[in-house]
Amino acid sequence: MKADVPRFEQSKLPTSLQREGPSHIRLGVAGILALMSCLLYLDRFAVGIASEYIREDFLMTQTQMSWFLSAFFWSYALSQVPAGWLSDRFGPRRMLTAYILAWSAFTGLLGFAKQVWMVLHLRLYCGAAQAGAYPVCGGLIRHWFPVSQRGAASSIIALGGRAGGVLAPILTAWLIVAFATTGWVPDFVEADLVDESSMVTRFRECVTEGVTKIPLIGGFVGPFPESLKTKLHDAAAATTLNRPPPRKTDARSFLSNWVPRLNEGAGEGSRKSVRVTGDDMDSECCRLILSEMNHRLDDHSFVTRENLNGLRLLPRAQQLLDKKEAGEKNSRIETRLLNRLTFEAAFPMLFKKFYGRGWRPTLIAYGLVGLMVAMAFAWVARDTPTQHPGCNDAERNLIDNGRPRTAEVMEPRTTPFPWNGMLMNVSLWGNSLMQFFTNIGWLFVVTWLPRYLDKVHGVPLAGQALMTAVPAAAGIIGMFGGGWWTDLMVSRTGLKWGRRLPIVSTRFVAALGYLICLVLGMTCTPGPMAPWIPWGIVFGLSIMCLGVDLGVPAVWAYSQDVGGKYTASIHGWSNMWGNIGAAVAPLIYNAILGESPSLAQWNWLFASCAFVFVLSGLCAFVIDAAKPISR
Repeated sequence: MKADVPRFEQSKLPTSLQREGPSHIRLGVAGILALMSCLLYLDRFAVGIASEYIREDFLMTQTQMSWFLSAFFWSYALSQVPAGWLSDRFGPRRMLTAYILAWSAFTGLLGFAKQVWMVLHLRLYCGAAQAGAYPVCGGLIRHWFPVSQRGAASSIIALGGRAGGVLAPILTAWLIVAFATTGWVPDFVEADLVDESSMVTRFRECVTEGVTKIPLIGGFVGPFPESLKTKLHDAAAATTLNRPPPRKTDARSFLSNWVPRLNEGAGEGSRKSVRVTGDDMDSECCRLILSEMNHRLDDHSFVTRENLNGLRLLPRAQQLLDKKEAGEKNSRIETRLLNRLTFEAAFPMLFKKFYGRGWRPTLIAYGLVGLMVAMAFAWVARDTPTQHPGCNDAERNLIDNGRPRTAEVMEPRTTPFPWNGMLMNVSLWGNSLMQFFTNIGWLFVVTWLPRYLDKVHGVPLAGQALMTAVPAAAGIIGMFGGGWWTDLMVSRTGLKWGRRLPIVSTRFVAALGYLICLVLGMTCTPGPMAPWIPWGIVFGLSIMCLGVDLGVPAVWAYSQDVGGKYTASIHGWSNMWGNIGAAVAPLIYNAILGESPSLAQWNWLFASCAFVFVLSGLCAFVIDAAKPISR
């Protein structure tokens, strides 16, 4: 009878190695997995921050945007189990390297998308590629860490994801502004107008609605030829718009790089009072309007406090206007930026947001960073400690807790998938439904929170980025404590309550966070006199994220406890249900809010999210990590 023999025998090692302490390769593996997790959330959150710019770029409705945000999570959810099985079959190092390369490539290609269908397809592919990340992490943690450290290791890796959640809104907003200001965009991005085909109609609506209220618009339309004025609005309004033309400038057209087809032929000749009729009228109007706008961009005297008449400017434009009126001279670039942002505010139906031009190069940059992370992971990680040349015998014994690993290593990778054990396990179903309801409530922070801050409280992009980052930062605090808490509970109460109690209690804490938002929404009226209200909402959402993330290490450790050799597959199964919740969440939000939600509808959304967290906590009561899942 052949006895199991450990792969490494201390008696055969040199004396110096016998006395050697354990190496720390497992910490390097945890570190590179945390970096991967940070990238995972960076790519995922970036699209949420840029969603309004993407929607505007492709003329999408809020309903279409809901499906766009949902598309990622549908493929992410449905690919969880296949991705986990592929990791069990072919090895985590090989598969996770492929997953990182794939989702980074798809993220970068989003910056080159020209049509809505391209964006939707790339988000579907990105979700499928990201699906394998956390199931693979679960398998690697099981191989590289002893049972007593799995909660802490899970906490470290999940912490990387939450760090990415904090970094994403701030970094994405900064990059969008930086790229928009420098003007770097892909060559095919020609237009900075919302819709070239309806430009004249939209411009006429802007003028008709704003000419009697905003002197700046009247002064702008003044130099137009009578034929154009007649087409833009009625003769009575046109007669009030005769103003002297602006001074001539030889500066290169600011907009001609974005709309070359419309600007072709525009110049001094376009200032003459020409009359065109028939099908040529719209194209002639476009050329005249753009020519006039181009000439105005270098006009230092174009924007004044008086002719704005209450027109709301972005904070950056307001700073430049304050600087000019304080007697300081703006540079040519600053003058152009002030005038461009003023056009955006005066003609909101005509112009895309200036800073929105930066979302494409931002996603391209994230894709390039992901390629480097993939190479770093392949260099640092191995499937098991025995395969890593830097992992010594002492560290392997520490990981094994003195137990031989021979049987596990010799196990064939082609193990059947444990369908029967998964489908019949009540504990696993409780864990899966808990994650389903959790993600319905949690996803608001990463998708619709910037929209809420913009539409309800008028928070600018930089403020939206900061406020979106705060709940994710609160989640980091939860991650720090969650791993330690669940490991401590296991040592004192056993696996069953050591995993169950942290999960149940934190779902109810998350519900409390949304109730805080609901109370503020129902009792406080948003407005410039109450700038603290959005911060109060952010505080409630921070309580929610703190609660959710305090329980995440216990959720991860549960899959490792019950999964055994099927850990990646079991983790993928539970994660699949969680992300089905994330997939339906934007659709639920949109059903509650509609295209133009009122404050009452936002409050209904807060109440609904609180309710689903209560359901999540109730489902967690059947979780039992002490009962492994078998075939």
